[in-house]
Amino acid sequence: MLDEVAAVRNLGPTSWQVADVAAGRLDVFWQYGRDATNLVGAALIACEAGAVVTTADGAPWTPASPSFLAATPTLHPLALAALAQKP
Repeated sequence: MLDEVAAVRNLGPTSWQVADVAAGRLDVFWQYGRDATNLVGAALIACEAGAVVTTADGAPWTPASPSFLAATPTLHPLALAALAQKP
């Protein structure tokens, strides 16, 4: 991802960062690992706001998924491609 973006930051709680995608303050949020407690509500808010929510490989996200990606509809395919790149 670092080859494709200007900055990568961790801005605090997971749910807050996903809400920032929903509000248009962030373009993309992703993480690896399960964090259903923080992601269930945030994923719903992001989807309702028009963001695309999947796993980091593009599968439908569920609370048991091993990764999470929320992005604007325009940037979601680009984020998937960037995350799929292998060094």
